[in-house]
Amino acid sequence: METGLTKNRILSELSKSPHGVLKEYVSIGKQATAQEPEFMAHLIAWDRVKGQVRDAKVALPVVSLTVPGFPEEFVDNSLAHLAMLGPRELLKAFRFVLELKLPGRMRAVRRLIEAYLHEREVNYPKWERLAIQHRGTLRELYALAHVKPAHEKVNVVLYGRSFDKVKVPYPAGSLFEAVAMLKDMSPVEAAGVIASRGIPFLIASGALGSKAKDPDLVLALINRMSPTELVTNTKMLEKLGVKTNPALRGAFEKALEKASKSKANVLKTSRAAEAIEDEGLKEKLRGMQERQIQALGGVDGNWLVLADRSGSMAETMEVARTVSGTLAKLVKGKVWLVFFDTSPQTIDVTGLALDVIKKATEHIRAGGGTSIGCGLQRMFDENVEVDGIAVISDAQENSPPFFADVYKRYSEKFGKEVPVYLYRTSKTMPYYADRDLAASMKNIGLDIQEFDLSKTVDYYSLPNLVSTMRVSRYSLIDEVMATKLLKLSDVLKLEGKEVKAHVA
Repeated sequence: METGLTKNRILSELSKSPHGVLKEYVSIGKQATAQEPEFMAHLIAWDRVKGQVRDAKVALPVVSLTVPGFPEEFVDNSLAHLAMLGPRELLKAFRFVLELKLPGRMRAVRRLIEAYLHEREVNYPKWERLAIQHRGTLRELYALAHVKPAHEKVNVVLYGRSFDKVKVPYPAGSLFEAVAMLKDMSPVEAAGVIASRGIPFLIASGALGSKAKDPDLVLALINRMSPTELVTNTKMLEKLGVKTNPALRGAFEKALEKASKSKANVLKTSRAAEAIEDEGLKEKLRGMQERQIQALGGVDGNWLVLADRSGSMAETMEVARTVSGTLAKLVKGKVWLVFFDTSPQTIDVTGLALDVIKKATEHIRAGGGTSIGCGLQRMFDENVEVDGIAVISDAQENSPPFFADVYKRYSEKFGKEVPVYLYRTSKTMPYYADRDLAASMKNIGLDIQEFDLSKTVDYYSLPNLVSTMRVSRYSLIDEVMATKLLKLSDVLKLEGKEVKAHVA
């Protein structure tokens, strides 16, 4: 049994989303930090740039700080990445810090938050724009870190009182005053204020109530939506008229074009494309999805996705569709999706959007025995060369040809050992004759990279896992190690004074 972690396993385990339960990162994260401190530091930096899972961006810097002996330059990098978080994520990180009680590093984190908050107060107009979206979050950060506002207006906005505790209204002419007045304005007037003051979508829609259905206001709200808000509210916008109103449709399409350059979650875009009825808008969302996936970057070659369709594998088939849909837009080469029980069914999904793949495979049903090797045997027989293989299965084979046997012949035929990635889904009760794919590969000295989805499948983090796959086993590790570390002094400065890490 392995006593240490491989870098590939560190990558795969820490690329998953625990859906807000940050403690799930602790065990692997602490082990990785202790065993591979330099790699962990660079992984934190790489994940900020390439990662799709917010929980990882929040948790990994914190977990790294729990390990005694973590080198000071790497501690500084972790603190710098905490300082790069938005208010909501920083609050989540600080709650996590308080939960873990970082030995010897609590003072450094508190000083970081104090500098973070006070630095933003220096430019009040920018602080006000931040606070209009995150007022409650900022108030909690000030309270938890025992920080007092440095400016009177900040105190008024956060607590509704001046420094001498006299209750006062929002500052005259402020963004907060404008939001409070929206409900009493006509739709045209409110739309003008939203546009001219740049009031965020969620704040404006909450203040407007039922008035938000007016076309003038819908137009103003579209122009204020963040990329994520635009995608997650696509169905609602279709009902509000973007399908039929030319002005709204034009604004929506322009906003989609802008959002396609953002880091909005790929799966949210895919789900929006599935839900919307208008084919023209659906195509726009597909284009956005394609650009988002391409922005993940990093996967070359031709790929084979082997999808288990044997008994009780309905969810496994859905995972396979997502993996192949991501690969289809992520790679420059070909992508084949092969559903297997004891015989293969092959679909060329090269370049297809996820919703198109789902439509094309909607009638394929789970049932029958399991021969993972039959899909690769099809490629062998047809002389098709691939550079990477993804297997989505519970990994239990009970019928020949067995994958490891075919893989060995396939490698000899094409003169290379193709990287194999196993997405292990929920384990079914094995038959007497079942073989485990990973064990079979290991028994003949062949490598396999495993992503464990047996407990839960997180569709929103699947693109993150897919983007870590490479045709060369070690190129991603090199990419991670090449990512530049950050210094806290480059991220946070307050009135020219650097904020030090103060490592115990």
